[in-house]
Amino acid sequence: MAHTMSPTGVAILLLLALIIDYMSVGPNSLRDRLAFVIAVPVIREGFNGSPADQKTVEALSGVIQALLDSTGGAYIAGASVNALIGALIGLLWIYALGCMLPVKASKRLGRFATLAFPQSGLYRLNARLWVVAILLGMMSDLPGGLVGDVTRSLVDITAHLVAPVPAILFGAA
Repeated sequence: MAHTMSPTGVAILLLLALIIDYMSVGPNSLRDRLAFVIAVPVIREGFNGSPADQKTVEALSGVIQALLDSTGGAYIAGASVNALIGALIGLLWIYALGCMLPVKASKRLGRFATLAFPQSGLYRLNARLWVVAILLGMMSDLPGGLVGDVTRSLVDITAHLVAPVPAILFGAA
């Protein structure tokens, strides 16, 4: 994987996303979107392919395989674990997209555009936002097909957009 950011840039941006979320900078809707948009590519740059990433994929594979094995030899037990993980991550991306859309879009998109990360109190991290960002950051390379292509492209574009931020704000790349 070619890296867009330096390790220092990754650390600074991860701290910036955490501070934006923790200190409740700005309106809730903008805060969540900004923290998420910074966090996903930073987590991908910093942790994709790491031992934490491998353990997460192994644990998720184990859970899915146990569920498939518990079907007692039903036809569904022959499903590919890797394809199911990719589909789950793709569906998680679709959920995250619904959370990122402005509520005004609900006139055309319906209830999908009203999804939102739950609001956290003052000086608290939004746990659901960070769980989704961590899973998508580490596993966004797993979905296949059209959803996989779109997710990888969005993460790459976002990484290129946030990569210069540490140099602009703090003079450190």
